[in-house]
Amino acid sequence: MDAAIRRLRAEAERLARGKPRSQVRYPDGFRRAAVALARLRLGSGGSRTRLAQALGVSEPTLTKWLRPAAPPALRPVAVTPPPTLERATDAGPVLTTPNGVRVIGLDCDALVAVLRALG
Repeated sequence: MDAAIRRLRAEAERLARGKPRSQVRYPDGFRRAAVALARLRLGSGGSRTRLAQALGVSEPTLTKWLRPAAPPALRPVAVTPPPTLERATDAGPVLTTPNGVRVIGLDCDALVAVLRALG
């Protein structure tokens, strides 16, 4: 085993001390170093399983780290201020239905007709 693998294995053992294997959290620096070493070794014909064993991590964990990063789940959007409602100086009664529909600008007789039609 070379020095890089020994150093990473010692760090993995330190992180795993006293924890079940499924609860070990590896810092980003450790992951980046392990992936860089794995890509170098796998590119020259190394075995992923043997490399994972040498590093002291599970083979599924190393495989997951080697996958390309997923595209970001969020996409940029433009945020605009809400439109302002133009209010007439004498708007009269306003009807707001339980569904959020607003009826503005009708006289009282027309408003009563709308209410009866919704009825």
